[in-house]
Amino acid sequence: MRIFTGQYERTIDAKNRIQLPSQLRSAIDPERDGEGLYVTLGEFRGTLSIFTNRGFEELVARIETEFIPGPESRRFELQFYSLASYVDMDKQGRIVLPDRLRKKARLGEEVFLVGQKYRIDVWNRVDLERSMVIDWEGDDWPDWQGFLRMRPAE
Repeated sequence: MRIFTGQYERTIDAKNRIQLPSQLRSAIDPERDGEGLYVTLGEFRGTLSIFTNRGFEELVARIETEFIPGPESRRFELQFYSLASYVDMDKQGRIVLPDRLRKKARLGEEVFLVGQKYRIDVWNRVDLERSMVIDWEGDDWPDWQGFLRMRPAE
């Protein structure tokens, strides 16, 4: 699986369609990843996440709520699975963002698609800019060394 990377400015049209740029579409192999995509509420407040069919199946396989008893796991399952939506991509690389998800995320027309490794996040432009504030020329250069040198658990 190729990794989703980059930031791409996009507009959501009047029919809730958004076009995936060719750089993101080229990372999707229908034979390997499946034909459609899944749209869910994102990990960051006010975002949506887009997964390939295979990516969504792998995510679901990692979610082990049956081992977490109580109302929180039942509430998570109810919300997560009922709000997740399967969508098809048309020949122009557009998908329709489900209206109920777009409303919950409060997405406007002007958004960024952001590659997030195995998913694509949809952000309001202002929210992304606020979340990525780094003083690139000053002392706030990100300290990524620990993440870049991580090794998988053995």
